[in-house]
Amino acid sequence: MKKVKNITFAAISAAMLFTGCIKEAEPYSVATEEQVTLETLIQGIPASLVQAGSTGYAQQGAAWDFALPAIHLATESMTGDLVVNGNVGYDWFSQWGTNDALGADYAIGALPWDNYYSWIMAANNVIQHIGDTDVNSLTAKERSFLGFAYTYRAMFYLDLVRLYEFKENKYTEAPNVLGLGVPIVLPETTEVQAKNNPRAKVEDIYNQVIFPDLSKAEELLASYTPDNKYAISTAAVYALQARAWLERATVTNNNEEYTKAADCARKAITASGCTPLTQAEWEDPANGFNNANSNNSWIWGLALPSESATNLMCFTAHMSTENAWSAYGNDACRGINRNLFNSIHNKDFRKHSWLAPERNNPEEESYSYKSCRPDGSVYLNKLPDYSNIKFRPAQGNFNDPKVGGAADHPLIRVEEMYFIEAEAKAHINLSDGARLLNEFMNNYRMTDGGVYDCTNMATTIESFTNEMLLQKRIEFWGEGIIMFDLKRLNVSTKRGYVGTNAPGSYRLNADGRAPYWNFVITRGETQNNPIIGTQNNPDPSQSIKPWNG
Repeated sequence: MKKVKNITFAAISAAMLFTGCIKEAEPYSVATEEQVTLETLIQGIPASLVQAGSTGYAQQGAAWDFALPAIHLATESMTGDLVVNGNVGYDWFSQWGTNDALGADYAIGALPWDNYYSWIMAANNVIQHIGDTDVNSLTAKERSFLGFAYTYRAMFYLDLVRLYEFKENKYTEAPNVLGLGVPIVLPETTEVQAKNNPRAKVEDIYNQVIFPDLSKAEELLASYTPDNKYAISTAAVYALQARAWLERATVTNNNEEYTKAADCARKAITASGCTPLTQAEWEDPANGFNNANSNNSWIWGLALPSESATNLMCFTAHMSTENAWSAYGNDACRGINRNLFNSIHNKDFRKHSWLAPERNNPEEESYSYKSCRPDGSVYLNKLPDYSNIKFRPAQGNFNDPKVGGAADHPLIRVEEMYFIEAEAKAHINLSDGARLLNEFMNNYRMTDGGVYDCTNMATTIESFTNEMLLQKRIEFWGEGIIMFDLKRLNVSTKRGYVGTNAPGSYRLNADGRAPYWNFVITRGETQNNPIIGTQNNPDPSQSIKPWNG
């Protein structure tokens, strides 16, 4: 095996804090280079994905600095589906939500860029540690760890490409960077090369890194059976392949690639053995969207041990309206765009994730919402209309951030595969896509005798895609998935309208693809890798002015 050369302190310390894929944490210690093992390296990756202060800006008070869950919250803030119902002064994600200060000179750019490349380096370290060896000569543990590393790296590059590829829109122009993704950094990339490393073509990143990495991972993990939902499985590999093929098919409009997306999605469903969330699981006041082991839906999730949970820098602190320790959650009160809420079928139990206006009107029939608080109905009735109760404090503990904040975070739910399969199949045969969406909704989401039928909304591929995406937006609200779909499909967004519940500065209406979905590379990267300075995306800040009626 080759000696590791690029071991990061963050990866090592995080690995020593976490025991990898389990929920408990070990006492803090710092490993020397001699003490670093393959197991330490691989365990450091999932640890770093939920690490508070992952970019270092937490020391300056930046409460958005908590790694991948924070990135998901940032992209959700850019969709317009997520609305701040309360005091915007507590919204640490307002720059993403208002399209303000998103250029290269602002600290928030470090959240995606610095994190993803640190994680890529950690995956590269594992690959380098094992070395370019005949797969058959590896031990079972080495095979699985190498498979994990390739899966992680593919996921990181897939996210980066989808964030940073400049896609055309009506507000900003950058013809010189069309078709470019991000720089490729591999174990063999030298420091000199890294300082003159241009953005690679998008198709090259898919063909040279993403798809080959996932193919290798599929082979390496073929005989591996994970012990829990925090470990990577072949089902997770198939799911990432489905995401990637759908992304490519949208660009090429190639039926072969849509077929691959659909096939990979179905393989993920089958291999996982997972089933969509039931109503009881979805609405569980103690375990709702915070516990990978409380349901059979999650294909892959991240664990945040209580020893690593903080009162401010974790997903629950910002997204749970029931927690009692963070003003970011219950005073900022993140909720759903009123128009999106009104589009949900009244017999669709997912509607119960947000507080309906009629709940306080004794003359109207209202759902009896479940809460982890003992004064549940009284407390919830005081929250603003449309506030979310989707993301519950872990174990239903709304008082103690070390317990309630230590929530698992979903990376892939099996439901996403049903949506990918339906969308991809519709491009091959429209009626097949409509049938699959109808089956999913009626089998898994409708209640009290409700019937869903998208047939009249599936007369064209465009109308079906709009309806499919509507249901997907409802399904994955707050989970960091939807912005990628909106950007991929060139979808318009509307936050400014008569009766909107979005605050004034958030009322952005984008005609087609929003310019701020093309992320800007940080100044730190352009200084270290000057060629990037000539290939950056334009600053989208304030390119769309808030609607004022």
